Amino acid sequence: MADTLGTLILPVFGLAAVLYLGLAVYVSRSSPQSIIGFFLLLIGMLVASTAFSHGTDDANMHDIGRVLGYFSSSFIPVTFYAVYRHYTIGPAPMPMMLVLSVVPAMTTLLALTDAWQNVIWWVVETESGWRFSYATESLWSKRVQGPYSYGLFAYSALALAARLDSIALAHRKIVTLLLVCGVLPFAVSFANNVLGIGPEDFPVTSGSLVAMLPVYAYISLSLRVFEVSPLAYPTLFDHVRDPIIVLDNDQRIVCANRRAGDMLGRPERELLGHRLWEDFPEARAILDQAKEMDLTQTLKLGTDQIYELSVAPLTGRHDHQQGIVVVCRDVTQRRKAQARLADSEHLIRTLIETSSNGILRFGRGDPDTGGDAAGGFRCVFANRAAEEYLARDGAALVGMPLDALEALEPERLRKQFRKPGGAKRTVSFETSTPTEGDERWLRIIAESVGADFSVTLIDITQRKRDEDKMLADALRDPLTGVLNRRGFESDGRAGIRDNDTGAVLYLDLNGFKKINDRFGHQAGDALLRAFGHRLQYCLRPEDVLGRLGGDEFTIVLPGVSVEDAKHVAERLVAAASEAYIIQGREINCTASVGIALMPQHGEELWHLVSVADQAMYNAKSMQRDAADDRASYIEAAIAS
Repeated sequence: MADTLGTLILPVFGLAAVLYLGLAVYVSRSSPQSIIGFFLLLIGMLVASTAFSHGTDDANMHDIGRVLGYFSSSFIPVTFYAVYRHYTIGPAPMPMMLVLSVVPAMTTLLALTDAWQNVIWWVVETESGWRFSYATESLWSKRVQGPYSYGLFAYSALALAARLDSIALAHRKIVTLLLVCGVLPFAVSFANNVLGIGPEDFPVTSGSLVAMLPVYAYISLSLRVFEVSPLAYPTLFDHVRDPIIVLDNDQRIVCANRRAGDMLGRPERELLGHRLWEDFPEARAILDQAKEMDLTQTLKLGTDQIYELSVAPLTGRHDHQQGIVVVCRDVTQRRKAQARLADSEHLIRTLIETSSNGILRFGRGDPDTGGDAAGGFRCVFANRAAEEYLARDGAALVGMPLDALEALEPERLRKQFRKPGGAKRTVSFETSTPTEGDERWLRIIAESVGADFSVTLIDITQRKRDEDKMLADALRDPLTGVLNRRGFESDGRAGIRDNDTGAVLYLDLNGFKKINDRFGHQAGDALLRAFGHRLQYCLRPEDVLGRLGGDEFTIVLPGVSVEDAKHVAERLVAAASEAYIIQGREINCTASVGIALMPQHGEELWHLVSVADQAMYNAKSMQRDAADDRASYIEAAIAS
C-alpha cells in the first residue's frame, strides 16, 4: 500500500502543481494587479517541491524540492497577509512588506546555500541509501522560520475573520471561502509539524493543498475572487464625499472622516476629544435635540457655506446608545440654485400675470372634490388677461368647470384631452366672443401638461380687422370705392344664385372722353367718384354695384320685377344727368343704361352683363328727340 502511494505521489502532485501554476497564470493575466495570482503561484511551487523531493534518492532532486518548499512556505504567510490587507484596510505600505519579507528571504538564502553550511537540512549516506532530514528537524525551522510563518499566517487569518463585517456584503461570501481555503491547509500543517499528528514521512500539508485544488479552481474560475473589489467599509467611510463625524455621549469627537477634517480645517488627530463646533451654538442645539430622535436641519457656517446636518443616535447591542453620528452635506450650491429658481419662478409668475395673452390651466376632475373622473376638467389657474377675456359678471375663472366656458369650445377640448397621459397633444383654433358693441377674436392654443392641459388665449381682433380690410380693399375699386371686377363677380353671382328674378344694369357716362381731355384726368377721376356715389345713393343695400373699368359700371338688382328694374334705371339716369361741380366748375354729363332681365335673358352673371351692355349701345343709337323722352328711352334700353 505504501509503495503504491509512493508511486502515485509524483504524478498526482506533479499534475496538481501544473494545475495550480495554470490557475496562477490565468489569474495574473486576467487581473495583473491581484495578489491572488502570486498566492496561487506559491501554492503550486509548494506542491511541486513535494513532487521533486518526496521519496527521491537523488540529492540534486531533493535539494531542488527543498529550496522550492522553503521559498514557497516562507512567503505564503507574507502573501496571505497581503491578501488580508487587500480585502480589508487597504494595501500594506511597501516598507512593512519589506520588513515582513526579511525572515522568508533569509530562509530562502539559507536553503540555497545549505550545501556549504547544512543549517536547514542535512544528508547522510547509509547502507540503504541516502537519508534526508525532515524540514522540522533543523534549528532554524524550529526557532525562527516555523514560529514566524505560523504566527504571521495565524494573525492574518484571525484579522481577516474579524474584519469580514467590514467587507461589502456582496463579496463577503467569496472572501470567506478564500479564508477557509487558506486556513484548512494551515491547520493541517500545524497539526502535523508542530503537534505531531499524522505520519512523519508523508507530505500531509502538500496533500491537503492537492485536495483543495478543486475549491481553489472554483473560487478562481467561477467566483473570480481576483475581481472582488478591495473596498472596505472603513475605506468607504474615509472616502465618502459628505463629512461624517462620530461623537460619544459627551458630544466629544471620537471619529471623523477626511471630508469632516477638510470642513473643520483640522486633521482627524487634532479633532479627537474636542467638542463639535463649540463656537457654534446652532450646532449644539441640534445635537442636544438629536439624543433621542433622528433630525435633519440646516446650519450656516460663517457667511459662505451652508450644510444640511443629518444627526442620528449611534446604538450598540441591546439598543444601548453609544453616541451620535453627524452627517454633513454641503448644500450651499443647492440653496443658491433654489434661490435663483425662486427668483425665476417669481419672474415667470410676474410675466404670466402681466402678459397680454390669457393663460389658463385645467386640471382633471377629482370625484372627492366634485369633479368628474370620467373626463371633466376644472380651471386651476387663470391670469388677469384670461379673466378679462372670459369672465362674465365678475365670476372668477379658477374653480369653474370647462363646460361653463363656451367661448373655449369645451367639447372640442374635452375630446382632445379626454385620455390622460399618452403622447403630447396640441390643438389650435380661432373663435369669437361677443363684447359690448363689437366682437373679440381669440386664437386658442391648448396643449397637454401631464394629466392636465394648458390654454393660451391670443387676442387676434385687430389682425382680423386688418385681414377684413385687406380683403375688402382687394375687392374694391380704389378710385370710386365701389366693387371692382373681382368683388362684383363674387357678390353678383351670389345675388343671382339666391333669387329667381332680377335684373342687371350696364351704365357709362356719355362724352366722358371729351370731358377728360378738356378738363384733365383729375377732373375725370372726380367725375367718376361723384358718379359712383350717385349710383350708390339710388340703390338698396342688397343691390350690387361694381366698376368694370373706365366709366363703365354695372349693377345687379336681385329679386326685382321688370317694372322695378325700369324704375331704378330711370332714377339712375335722372341722378346722373344732374350737373356736377368739379374743381369749382359746373360740368354737365349724362349717362346711358342697358337692362338685362333674369330669367328672360339668362341666369349666368357675365352673360347678363353682356346682354345689358349690348342693350345700352342699342339705346345710344336712338334719335336725340326720342332720348329726351326718358320713359321711352328706358323701354328702349331693355334688351330684346
